[in-house]
Amino acid sequence: MTDAAPGPELDLTPRTGPDDGPTGGRPRKGAQGILAWALIAAVVVGIVVVAVIQLKGSSVYYYNVDEAVAERAEIGDRPIRIQGTVVGDPEGEASDELVFSLAFGGESVDVVYSGKEPPDLFAAGVPTVLDGHFADDGRFVSDGIVIKHTEEYREDNPDHVEDSPT
Repeated sequence: MTDAAPGPELDLTPRTGPDDGPTGGRPRKGAQGILAWALIAAVVVGIVVVAVIQLKGSSVYYYNVDEAVAERAEIGDRPIRIQGTVVGDPEGEASDELVFSLAFGGESVDVVYSGKEPPDLFAAGVPTVLDGHFADDGRFVSDGIVIKHTEEYREDNPDHVEDSPT
C-alpha cells in the first residue's frame, strides 16, 4: 500500500455552467466593452457631423437687394447670394465682363459679373440670383448667375402638345 501525500483533491467533473471560465458563459466586460462603446460613439458622432455639414450646404439663403444694401456694413466682403431683377440691358461682353444693375424693394445695386457665360434667359427684367460679394466701392462683384423662375408653365407651342402621342 502506498501512502499519497495529502494535498488538494483533483476534481474531474466536466464544467458546463455559465461561470465556468473562458469557454462558456457571457463575454468578459472590460477592454472589449469599452472598445465597442467607443466605436459606437464614434459612428454616431460621424453621422451627426455629416448631417450638420449636409444641412448647412443644402440650406440656400439669399438676400434681396434691399436687405443686402441695408445690411452692407454687417455683410462686409463675405460671399453671399443676392436676388433681384435685372434693370436695363447688361453692358459688356458675356465672355469678358458684364455690368448691370439689380433691383428689388425700391433699392438697386450695380453689379460687375465676370464668370462663365450667363444662362440663355438672362436679360433685362428677369429675376436673378447672383453669387458674389460686395467690393470696397459698393458694387456687387459676381461670378455666378442663376435665373430665378416661377413654377408657371407657359405653352409656347400648343400644336406640339396636341400632336404628341399619349
